[in-house]
Amino acid sequence: MRVVRVVPDVAGIDKEFDYSVPEALDALIGVGTSVRVPLHGRRVAGWVVADQVAPPPGVRLLPVRAVRGLGPGPEVVELAGWAAWRWAGRMASVLRAASAPRLVDSLPRPPASRLPAPAGEERLWADAFSGPPTVVRLGPAADRWPLVEAAAALAAGGGSVLVLAPNVTDAGVVAGRLTRRGGAVALMPDQWAEAAAGGRVVVGARGAAWAPAPHLAGVLVLDGHDEAYKEERNPCWSAWQVAAERAARAGAPCVIASPCPTVDLLAGARLVHPPRPVERSQWPVVEVVDRRADDPRSGMISERLVGLLRSGPGQPGRPLVCVLNRRGRARLLACRACGTVVRCHVCTSAMVQRRGAGRLSCTRCDAERPLLCADCGATRLSVLRPGVTRLVEELSALAGVEVAEVSWDVKADEEWEGASILVGTEAALHRVRRAGAVVFLEIDQELTAPRFRAAEQAMALIVRAGRLVGARGRVVVQTRLPEHEVLRAAAGAEPAELAQAETERRRALRLPPYSALALVTTSEPAAVSAQLAAAGLAVADLDAGSLLARAPDSAALADALASAGQAMDPALRATMRVEVDPSRV
Repeated sequence: MRVVRVVPDVAGIDKEFDYSVPEALDALIGVGTSVRVPLHGRRVAGWVVADQVAPPPGVRLLPVRAVRGLGPGPEVVELAGWAAWRWAGRMASVLRAASAPRLVDSLPRPPASRLPAPAGEERLWADAFSGPPTVVRLGPAADRWPLVEAAAALAAGGGSVLVLAPNVTDAGVVAGRLTRRGGAVALMPDQWAEAAAGGRVVVGARGAAWAPAPHLAGVLVLDGHDEAYKEERNPCWSAWQVAAERAARAGAPCVIASPCPTVDLLAGARLVHPPRPVERSQWPVVEVVDRRADDPRSGMISERLVGLLRSGPGQPGRPLVCVLNRRGRARLLACRACGTVVRCHVCTSAMVQRRGAGRLSCTRCDAERPLLCADCGATRLSVLRPGVTRLVEELSALAGVEVAEVSWDVKADEEWEGASILVGTEAALHRVRRAGAVVFLEIDQELTAPRFRAAEQAMALIVRAGRLVGARGRVVVQTRLPEHEVLRAAAGAEPAELAQAETERRRALRLPPYSALALVTTSEPAAVSAQLAAAGLAVADLDAGSLLARAPDSAALADALASAGQAMDPALRATMRVEVDPSRV
């Protein structure tokens, strides 16, 4: 009797079950196949994760009921098991991410790629794909296409090449350009079957790290520093780490490109970059505006910004973009009569005035009240910390032209595409295609954010701005911390300065990659903390319901979390959400 092991796709069940294979389905089932099996009196979907399993003694096995379609290949199933262990999650969740969006029962024939042989600059980059894991550092305005072509050339022998981009728009651009060049391309997730057939350059965003890629010949990750590669749902896997592990298991080269490689990217990889004059030419002018001598009451509009507004650097198609990561009209208010900060009458949190609202709202408990001071009843309030909407009003009055707002909740692009001045959160850096100049009005809130990755995240914003303005553009940064290593590195086009400072700080504080962290959220923090400590983890209480667990390395952390999970009562385990390698701690 042939026995297979199946992971059911059922919420709340994290176990594997054995089933017998009926003779009629024998030729259709293999590791990774999507099947339907009986479980607790009903038929459920699942994936075959092991074949030719020794059946447990004295147990009557139920048969597999049906084959639903093709699923992840055996190597991806094995990788999914590693990821479920590495990021403390359910294997079914990972297999779901690795499966086709629609059922697939057959594959097309592998194509013949018609890409020309590498020549010129892409031939030079081919060396990056001939050694150990490599980080390629290119400036924000550098042309990454030669690197893509060097990766695509690895598919000439009939293998598959995996190319990851931080978002679906960039992935579509890469796939379209390769197709026009004559390459055989599978754009994920819609062309899952074509990717599974092999012989193609498989292109996609974060989820493409799990795409089928038979006979993997190489991996390229663009903008490896981008936080978009981190999955927010549990298990919170990282796409670039999955892709790197996949390449290592296949013995294939892995190249990660980034203008500002993080400490995690550089750990265990060799660094390659163009000569210094070439790399410097790939950066825009980054102008640091020192506001230490300015009156704090002058707000966020500096003399330099006034000069930019009056010189008119923005125009339709290449606007002046002002970035402030505070949505709404006013994020901190005070009474003009008594000077009291406006706080919620229910929970005492600060109240805000949102865009288009004539009332005060609490960001914590959603309580509302009219625009008045709860202490003295006065209705005249001063804005201590304006939001994007208030800034739009101020800049419009100052510049004498219409200023448009860009944020995630402003959906209609036609409302601002013709504007010469745009104001928005960092969403503007992703939604605007090109810019004449970018001004960060208050970069200090990013530099001093209570997160250990704050410096790298601030640098990523400057890099994104540099990509919008190009090598001849200008990025203006207003700050009261002009000597911060992020600003020195950006102004000098020397990202290695930031990487060195971050490396020394992380090593001294035992922060990743020199340790491993997990953020555990639970409604029973005391009980969960005791179980994690018993498993050998150092546990710290952050706030109500949040715990931070630390281990010497990622393997020790994964083993300890697995051990703690097995020892826990299922009801207690169900209260937990585990985020390994948290990005916002």
